Amino acid sequence: MKKQPHVTEQTRTNLTQAFWELYLERPIEKITVREITERAGYNRATFYLYYRDVYDLFEQLEEEVLSQVRELVQQRLLSEEQLDFSHHMDFIVKLAQRFDGLMPRLMNGDPSFGERMKEIIAPLLDRFIMPEGGLEADEQDILREFYLSGLLGSINAWLASNGRVPIERLVELIVGAALPARTQS
Repeated sequence: MKKQPHVTEQTRTNLTQAFWELYLERPIEKITVREITERAGYNRATFYLYYRDVYDLFEQLEEEVLSQVRELVQQRLLSEEQLDFSHHMDFIVKLAQRFDGLMPRLMNGDPSFGERMKEIIAPLLDRFIMPEGGLEADEQDILREFYLSGLLGSINAWLASNGRVPIERLVELIVGAALPARTQS
């Protein structure tokens, strides 16, 4: 008997949601498959149809977040002649809302997540923000790390804040702070 795609997706969504609720409460090491399935309303066998273990579920969630960011950067922002976040603001807002509450936890919970995020964003910085010349390779690496860490730290702080600055203003702040580097000689 073949599963219906929308049922499969809903089951995965429910298991994922149950996991996130638990993960926001405590470290992954303290989360069991039993807790996830009880919270989601499924049995353990259903969980194992989709995931090997709790860590596999976590890795798949991280990859989902990273693939959405990768799509934004590679297929939308890098295809532009100039950096214009406002052109893609709807996609950025939907992405931020979809992963609201999760991103700060991912950034702080798994150091490799931040590094993988930096790898995705680096081409965007190299193309639109990094100075075009006059820097040694080591200096470029340091400046790139400064921008990447600052960008991710700013987004993390924005997502974690209660009185959230509108996303349009966040983009203005980040782009406005970064663009002067491009105009330096």
